[in-house]
Amino acid sequence: MPIPTDIEEFVEKHIKLMISQTETYLPFIRVAFPYSNNIADGVYNVIMGSALSIFVNQFAMKMKYPTAEDFTEFGKMSLKFRDQVDQFFK
Repeated sequence: MPIPTDIEEFVEKHIKLMISQTETYLPFIRVAFPYSNNIADGVYNVIMGSALSIFVNQFAMKMKYPTAEDFTEFGKMSLKFRDQVDQFFK
């Protein structure tokens, strides 16, 4: 069963907002973490952690629980944004 469309759209909008904010903070990120080997992984994980919280909250507002399949679909959805985050650090 796919993620309900309204939840998927809300989570994707949140991810896009976080990515646009990353672009704004990029100069700070590079200065603040000069010794990090892979900042892209850290930034991606922060964005997806935030998105996961939004994902679960959207289900809770409908008085539902996401299933294991819903979490699998969330993982697939989040992978669509991996390359966008990586591009900031190349």
